[in-house]
Amino acid sequence: MDVSHQALRSHHFPINIGFRGQTQKLRFAAAQERCTFIEPDVAFDEVLALWREQFSAKLPKPILHQEFIGETWSMIYAPFYLEDRVMDAVLNEPVSTAPAAQITERLLKADDQKQPINFLATLCPHCGWDLSGEKDALVLTCDNCRRLWWEKKGRLVQLKSACVHTENPSPVYLPFWRIPADVSHVRLETYADLVKTANLPKVVQPGWDRAPFYFWNPAFKVRPHSYLTIATSVTLNPPSEKIEPGRPRGETLPVNLSLQEAVESLKLNLAQFLRPMERRLELIPRVEIRPRRFLLIYLPFQDTPFELVQPKTNLAVSKSALAHAKNL
Repeated sequence: MDVSHQALRSHHFPINIGFRGQTQKLRFAAAQERCTFIEPDVAFDEVLALWREQFSAKLPKPILHQEFIGETWSMIYAPFYLEDRVMDAVLNEPVSTAPAAQITERLLKADDQKQPINFLATLCPHCGWDLSGEKDALVLTCDNCRRLWWEKKGRLVQLKSACVHTENPSPVYLPFWRIPADVSHVRLETYADLVKTANLPKVVQPGWDRAPFYFWNPAFKVRPHSYLTIATSVTLNPPSEKIEPGRPRGETLPVNLSLQEAVESLKLNLAQFLRPMERRLELIPRVEIRPRRFLLIYLPFQDTPFELVQPKTNLAVSKSALAHAKNL
């Protein structure tokens, strides 16, 4: 969904901008003569809570848990001007029946906290080579020293990564966040615990009680149903091949879903495989998941005409779904 909501508590202005945010050309907000950027007084979290309430009203009950995953939010300044009433600067039509004299100076307070656009040089901090990445990538790559970098507090920080070994001469690598976590009310410390918790049709083998359990969540955007299916499939069938440190050599899908979003979806991942089904009603509202650390791991897939296939886990990811995800 793509929605907007007023960030200024006032009945003089529209409650949202309709489809303008999707149909009109946008540009970065910058200081202009005879132009005032009004200071917002509604926090994004407050608007998000309102949308959550409205969205939840249409869902069947009970709702055990809910998260918005992969959301992108922006502050959009819409143009208005004052005559005898508040006028829409795009249509040159009034947007309120109240006289403009009722608008107080407090309401039109300029946003002194609005920061200018900041730029970050995309040069490798280690070797000085040009970094590369898609326009929506959260992780940039250096083709010279093979390091990965992401932005932290206004500077580039190296991101540790690994890849799963494959004999395929031309694989396509998809990125995943591998996250060990402490889970309350559910024993999930080893792979043997996972077999019991998910009631997998497997006999616990020697050594499984020493193999640590990890959540595997996609580090790339895809539609919700596919996202949950992929996350659950890899979590239940983690790769058994050797994991090699560093960025893989070969084609890779860009990382465009943040670590924070992956952490927010851990409970959704758990709910997908928790068995028996009746345990969800009791446990999901009470479960707390605390991630301990993380690692970005690239998983190799075989390139076929319509899908990317992971033969070891029998997981197939539709190419059309990945193409559509660029608009999410």
